[in-house]
Amino acid sequence: MMHKGMLWIATAALMGSLALMTPASAQDSELQGFTINAGIFYPSKESVRQASEDIWFSVDLGYKFQTSEPTESGYYYDLGASVGYKGAGDSYYIPVHLTFTGYLNEQFFYRAGAGVGFPKNGDAAFSYAIELGYNFSAGMTPIALTIGYAGIQRDDVNGFNVGLQFQF
Repeated sequence: MMHKGMLWIATAALMGSLALMTPASAQDSELQGFTINAGIFYPSKESVRQASEDIWFSVDLGYKFQTSEPTESGYYYDLGASVGYKGAGDSYYIPVHLTFTGYLNEQFFYRAGAGVGFPKNGDAAFSYAIELGYNFSAGMTPIALTIGYAGIQRDDVNGFNVGLQFQF
Protein backbone atom coordinates (compact mmCIF):
# COMPACT_ATOMS: atom_id res chain seq x y z
CA MET A 1 0.00 0.00 0.00
CA MET A 2 2.88 2.36 0.74
CA HIS A 3 4.22 1.97 -2.82
CA LYS A 4 0.84 2.81 -4.39
CA GLY A 5 0.40 5.85 -2.14
CA MET A 6 3.84 7.15 -3.07
CA LEU A 7 3.02 6.84 -6.78
CA TRP A 8 -0.21 8.79 -6.28
CA ILE A 9 1.70 11.53 -4.43
CA ALA A 10 4.43 11.62 -7.09
CA THR A 11 1.82 11.87 -9.87
CA ALA A 12 -0.03 14.69 -8.10
CA ALA A 13 3.26 16.55 -7.48
CA LEU A 14 4.29 16.15 -11.11
CA MET A 15 0.97 17.40 -12.44
CA GLY A 16 1.04 20.35 -10.02
CA SER A 17 4.58 21.33 -10.96
CA LEU A 18 3.66 21.19 -14.65
CA ALA A 19 0.79 23.59 -14.05
CA LEU A 20 3.18 26.00 -12.32
CA MET A 21 5.72 25.76 -15.15
CA THR A 22 3.18 26.82 -17.79
CA PRO A 23 4.76 29.82 -19.50
CA ALA A 24 2.96 33.16 -19.37
CA SER A 25 2.73 33.20 -23.18
CA ALA A 26 0.56 30.09 -22.98
CA GLN A 27 -2.27 32.28 -21.70
CA ASP A 28 -2.94 33.06 -25.38
CA SER A 29 -5.94 30.93 -26.36
CA GLU A 30 -4.14 29.63 -29.47
CA LEU A 31 -1.34 28.14 -27.37
CA GLN A 32 -3.39 26.08 -24.94
CA GLY A 33 -6.37 23.82 -25.02
CA PHE A 34 -8.03 20.58 -24.14
CA THR A 35 -8.63 17.44 -26.16
CA ILE A 36 -10.96 14.58 -25.48
CA ASN A 37 -10.40 11.30 -27.25
CA ALA A 38 -13.12 8.64 -27.01
CA GLY A 39 -13.17 5.24 -28.68
CA ILE A 40 -12.36 1.60 -28.19
CA PHE A 41 -9.46 -0.35 -26.69
CA TYR A 42 -8.75 -3.91 -27.82
CA PRO A 43 -6.57 -5.82 -25.29
CA SER A 44 -3.79 -7.70 -27.09
CA LYS A 45 -3.74 -10.64 -24.63
CA GLU A 46 -6.40 -13.29 -25.17
CA SER A 47 -6.46 -14.10 -21.44
CA VAL A 48 -7.44 -10.48 -20.65
CA ARG A 49 -10.23 -10.55 -23.25
CA GLN A 50 -11.52 -13.87 -21.87
CA ALA A 51 -11.50 -12.54 -18.30
CA SER A 52 -13.38 -9.37 -19.23
CA GLU A 53 -14.60 -8.41 -22.71
CA ASP A 54 -13.11 -8.30 -26.20
CA ILE A 55 -13.63 -4.55 -26.64
CA TRP A 56 -13.13 -2.00 -23.87
CA PHE A 57 -14.25 1.64 -23.73
CA SER A 58 -11.42 4.18 -23.91
CA VAL A 59 -11.44 7.89 -23.09
CA ASP A 60 -8.59 10.36 -22.52
CA LEU A 61 -8.69 14.00 -21.48
CA GLY A 62 -5.59 15.90 -22.55
CA TYR A 63 -4.29 19.39 -21.89
CA LYS A 64 -1.51 21.08 -23.86
CA PHE A 65 0.47 23.55 -21.80
CA GLN A 66 3.18 24.53 -24.26
CA THR A 67 3.33 24.82 -28.06
CA SER A 68 6.49 25.37 -30.09
CA GLU A 69 6.91 27.85 -32.90
CA PRO A 70 6.35 26.24 -36.33
CA THR A 71 9.42 25.55 -38.46
CA GLU A 72 9.62 26.69 -42.08
CA SER A 73 8.20 23.32 -43.17
CA GLY A 74 5.21 23.77 -40.82
CA TYR A 75 6.26 21.21 -38.18
CA TYR A 76 5.53 22.10 -34.56
CA TYR A 77 4.90 20.24 -31.30
CA ASP A 78 2.89 20.44 -28.09
CA LEU A 79 3.86 19.38 -24.59
CA GLY A 80 0.98 18.31 -22.39
CA ALA A 81 -0.55 15.94 -19.90
CA SER A 82 -3.45 13.51 -20.04
CA VAL A 83 -5.55 11.29 -17.82
CA GLY A 84 -7.64 8.45 -19.19
CA TYR A 85 -9.75 5.40 -18.58
CA LYS A 86 -9.67 2.08 -20.40
CA GLY A 87 -12.10 -0.52 -19.20
CA ALA A 88 -14.97 -2.95 -19.56
CA GLY A 89 -17.06 -4.34 -16.72
CA ASP A 90 -14.88 -4.87 -13.66
CA SER A 91 -11.56 -4.55 -15.53
CA TYR A 92 -9.91 -1.19 -16.12
CA TYR A 93 -6.82 0.93 -15.77
CA ILE A 94 -6.31 4.69 -15.49
CA PRO A 95 -3.25 6.12 -17.29
CA VAL A 96 -1.79 9.48 -16.19
CA HIS A 97 0.74 10.66 -18.78
CA LEU A 98 2.98 13.48 -19.87
CA THR A 99 2.56 13.82 -23.64
CA PHE A 100 4.54 14.99 -26.66
CA THR A 101 2.51 15.65 -29.82
CA GLY A 102 4.28 16.39 -33.10
CA TYR A 103 2.32 17.98 -35.96
CA LEU A 104 3.72 17.13 -39.39
CA ASN A 105 1.22 19.50 -41.03
CA GLU A 106 -2.42 20.55 -40.48
CA GLN A 107 -3.70 17.00 -41.02
CA PHE A 108 -1.18 14.48 -39.64
CA PHE A 109 0.18 14.21 -36.11
CA TYR A 110 1.72 11.67 -33.73
CA ARG A 111 1.66 11.49 -29.94
CA ALA A 112 3.76 9.70 -27.35
CA GLY A 113 2.83 9.57 -23.69
CA ALA A 114 4.47 8.10 -20.62
CA GLY A 115 3.62 8.09 -16.95
CA VAL A 116 1.84 5.96 -14.38
CA GLY A 117 -1.01 3.50 -14.91
CA PHE A 118 -3.40 2.56 -12.11
CA PRO A 119 -5.06 -0.83 -12.78
CA LYS A 120 -8.04 -2.05 -10.77
CA ASN A 121 -6.13 -5.14 -9.66
CA GLY A 122 -2.53 -4.66 -8.65
CA ASP A 123 -0.07 -1.90 -8.00
CA ALA A 124 0.49 1.18 -10.12
CA ALA A 125 3.19 0.79 -12.75
CA PHE A 126 4.85 2.55 -15.67
CA SER A 127 2.33 3.26 -18.44
CA TYR A 128 2.79 4.37 -22.05
CA ALA A 129 0.89 5.20 -25.23
CA ILE A 130 1.77 5.96 -28.85
CA GLU A 131 -0.66 7.02 -31.54
CA LEU A 132 -1.02 8.49 -34.99
CA GLY A 133 -3.76 10.92 -35.90
CA TYR A 134 -5.44 12.53 -38.87
CA ASN A 135 -7.36 15.83 -38.55
CA PHE A 136 -10.52 15.93 -40.63
CA SER A 137 -11.18 19.61 -40.05
CA ALA A 138 -9.12 22.58 -39.00
CA GLY A 139 -12.08 24.74 -38.00
CA MET A 140 -13.29 25.87 -34.60
CA THR A 141 -13.61 22.29 -33.28
CA PRO A 142 -11.02 20.09 -35.01
CA ILE A 143 -11.98 16.41 -35.16
CA ALA A 144 -9.31 13.75 -35.63
CA LEU A 145 -9.20 9.98 -36.04
CA THR A 146 -6.50 8.36 -33.89
CA ILE A 147 -5.03 4.86 -33.83
CA GLY A 148 -2.39 3.62 -31.44
CA TYR A 149 -1.08 1.20 -28.86
CA ALA A 150 -1.20 1.69 -25.10
CA GLY A 151 -0.26 -0.34 -22.09
CA ILE A 152 1.16 -0.77 -18.67
CA GLN A 153 4.54 -2.22 -17.68
CA ARG A 154 3.05 -5.36 -16.17
CA ASP A 155 2.01 -6.38 -19.70
CA ASP A 156 -1.51 -7.51 -18.80
CA VAL A 157 -3.54 -4.57 -20.09
CA ASN A 158 -1.74 -3.67 -23.31
CA GLY A 159 -3.71 -3.18 -26.49
CA PHE A 160 -4.80 -1.20 -29.52
CA ASN A 161 -6.78 2.06 -29.47
CA VAL A 162 -9.02 3.62 -32.10
CA GLY A 163 -10.75 6.89 -31.26
CA LEU A 164 -12.16 10.22 -32.28
CA GLN A 165 -10.44 13.26 -30.81
CA PHE A 166 -12.11 16.62 -30.30
CA GLN A 167 -10.13 19.75 -29.48
CA PHE A 168 -11.61 22.65 -27.52
